[in-house]
Amino acid sequence: MNQEAVAREFPVKKRTAYLNNASYTPMFDSAISEATRRLREFSETGPNDAFYLEYKAGANVARERLSSLLNARPEGFVFAESATQSINLVANGIRLAKGDTIVTRGGPTTEHPSDYLPWLYYAKVKGATIRDVPVDASGVPDLSAFDSEVKGSKAKLVVTSHVLYNLGTVEPAQEMCRIAHERGAAFFLDVSQSAGNVPVDLGHIGCDFAAGTASKWLCGPLGVGYLYCRDAEAASKLEPLNFGANATEYVDNMNYKVLAGAARLQEGFRNWAYIYAFAAAIGAWSAFGAAEIRQRGMALAKEVVDGLSDMKSKYRPLVDFDDGRRTCIVPVDTLDETPLSVVQRAAKAGVTVAQREFGTKKILRISPHFYNDEGEVGRLLAVL
Repeated sequence: MNQEAVAREFPVKKRTAYLNNASYTPMFDSAISEATRRLREFSETGPNDAFYLEYKAGANVARERLSSLLNARPEGFVFAESATQSINLVANGIRLAKGDTIVTRGGPTTEHPSDYLPWLYYAKVKGATIRDVPVDASGVPDLSAFDSEVKGSKAKLVVTSHVLYNLGTVEPAQEMCRIAHERGAAFFLDVSQSAGNVPVDLGHIGCDFAAGTASKWLCGPLGVGYLYCRDAEAASKLEPLNFGANATEYVDNMNYKVLAGAARLQEGFRNWAYIYAFAAAIGAWSAFGAAEIRQRGMALAKEVVDGLSDMKSKYRPLVDFDDGRRTCIVPVDTLDETPLSVVQRAAKAGVTVAQREFGTKKILRISPHFYNDEGEVGRLLAVL
């Protein structure tokens, strides 16, 4: 990997060993430049109607690049301000009746709050029921028990993250989706921690809905998320959270027609300059190479795990890094001080890591990415 190109794209390396990429990532410098260029273009050219339509249409580059990255139809994507908003488009939009059931995996123990609380809230509001499937120590459900729950509850929707934010486990999404569909349930997948981190093939998985963000492993801007609807049939299951002219075609001055497919869910303006920046980020990420990025991140995570093996009285990794379902997210149990204390000590040494939760337990989460290096991992291990 070209280290000079890495250094140009990530000037954060000059001052911080940033090992908290599962929270947000630094943005590609070339994506920042693209956002600036597009904002200036908008103001210098003049935001008249004709220019705006062209400007907005240009953001389809992000759809095309997401389509290629995730093996999904470009017209199935709509943009939001975050993955959380995208999740809410489904959680509030799906037509639930009293007595309907949503099946979740891991619930508050291993799910990110943004992929649990919206389902909990709107199920209560609409009189539906949440049924949570138990998971093992890595956050993975027994598929036989999962099948029984989906079948027995006559679930309308099944929900899971693809990669767990706290434990870093890759879930068996394709198998879960197959079971959901065989039992007549729709399937929702949160790819916030997987897109840009591990291979994601939405076409192969077959999920009805997926949500993600620009600001994690793809190193794009904060304030941009996306929702994917597999096809028009899936999109038709959702009532728009908001509604406006961008979701319609005018028949005449008094009548309009609601757009088909996912487009009906995007009612108005978006931050198009940031969506251009997101496209640039995906382009830069792709130029470094998906396989190389994955290999690099895993190698650095393995260095962390190997370094912790010499400190067994202080730290214990919470997952087996040889179980075949790992990402570069390293969850750690701190044995003689609190995770927050470690985070604070590390910050003073110019190293950024995070405290997170595994159920009621506070844990230390270390999440290197491809632009990090062995020296930065060494700085962390010296702090530990």
